[in-house]
Amino acid sequence: MKNNTLLLGAALAAALSVSPALAANSAFGCKHLEDNPTLPSVEGRDGFFFRIFADLRMQHPFTDDTVEQMGKLAEALKARGTTMLYVPIPTKSVTLPTFLPDEAKLFGFDEDVAVSVYEDQVARLNAKGVIAVDLLSALRTDNGGDPPFFRSDFHWTSRGAETAAQTIGGMIKQLPAYADVTPVTYETKATGAELAVSGMRRTLQAFCVLSLPPVISTSYETVEVASADASLDIFGDSGGEAEGATSDEIALVGTSFSDALVPNFSGFLAQYASLPVANMAITGGNQFGAITSYLTSREFQADRPKFLVWENPIYNNLAQFGTGSLTELIAAARDDCQPVGNTPVIDKAKGLYQADLTGTSITPNQVLLADAGDNGSRDVVLNFESTDGRTFTREVHRGDRFRGTGRFFIPLESLDSLELSKVSIQFDRLSAEKAAISLCNT
Repeated sequence: MKNNTLLLGAALAAALSVSPALAANSAFGCKHLEDNPTLPSVEGRDGFFFRIFADLRMQHPFTDDTVEQMGKLAEALKARGTTMLYVPIPTKSVTLPTFLPDEAKLFGFDEDVAVSVYEDQVARLNAKGVIAVDLLSALRTDNGGDPPFFRSDFHWTSRGAETAAQTIGGMIKQLPAYADVTPVTYETKATGAELAVSGMRRTLQAFCVLSLPPVISTSYETVEVASADASLDIFGDSGGEAEGATSDEIALVGTSFSDALVPNFSGFLAQYASLPVANMAITGGNQFGAITSYLTSREFQADRPKFLVWENPIYNNLAQFGTGSLTELIAAARDDCQPVGNTPVIDKAKGLYQADLTGTSITPNQVLLADAGDNGSRDVVLNFESTDGRTFTREVHRGDRFRGTGRFFIPLESLDSLELSKVSIQFDRLSAEKAAISLCNT
């Protein structure tokens, strides 16, 4: 597999270097799509378009460390009553291979390798005790009449969303934890056709003469059959925290695949799992935006769901930012934390929290929970001082695509061998009454 990856990378580089030679007849008068600086793409058959660096890519790193951490996360969640299902979304190219252009091979795409990479990821996770859902088998098709992905966009259609939800819902109903829930009946009805906003289509259109296939799909509405109020929001608030969540529910975290309204993924998931769904997905949040926002929230700690469905496209590398992101999720899931820090000094105006760490022993793999006490806090910088005068800095910055929780679980690698004397924490916002620090075990 490693040798295949190297060869594919070399093939991709070679193809890009000769991109002007990739001349093919376009049904829409498109030219130089592969040279698009924003979104290099290729035009396939029957109006399907594919991104070169996402849909045709087959290097999807998934290290042994990542698999190990995912196993620990699933274990930590299950110990507190939540069963996690990880849902890697396969690429558009591997689900609709018959619509790829011949040029796809010049960019290194190999269907057999792409399938093997996806199946390998699912198998390794399942072997480590993570319930990984295989969507490739369900979504793969040669039928372009009602495809699982839009022609001129990379997201799934309502058909793709329903197929995925049916697969996931069926798995949830087979899990041991489902025996303890009270199923709820939902009904989904078509409400017409709806045009979705597509950044990909807009970007590609500038390189084409004729109008590209519109990103239009049947829209649906899912309601609880027993509910007298059909307008009741049974799926939580995708723009806020999961307030009012109950234990017999599914918490959905993920990307725009889950957050987009037109495909109705969360609605279909509620229908096929027969459970309410609290949708905390974040468009543009990539692999960690939604799940980090949710697991570090006070609402999650106070009221955990029975099931956690984590949707993530396979090209979103879980090891992209090192091990820190998954370590934070594991610590938040365990919530095995004890307060530390003597005689704290707090300056709310400056957002400064200082505490004496004399006598505090840090063991390997521990994490420091810096709690601003203010959900609006997104940024924190920690300066540790050791008894021999050295200083060490750690910092976390939540982007705009994260929801603020004011709670940061910071790994303490290399600090466990030191005698610490003090920590100074700079929050962008803090509550003088509620700010605190704790040491957590992972």
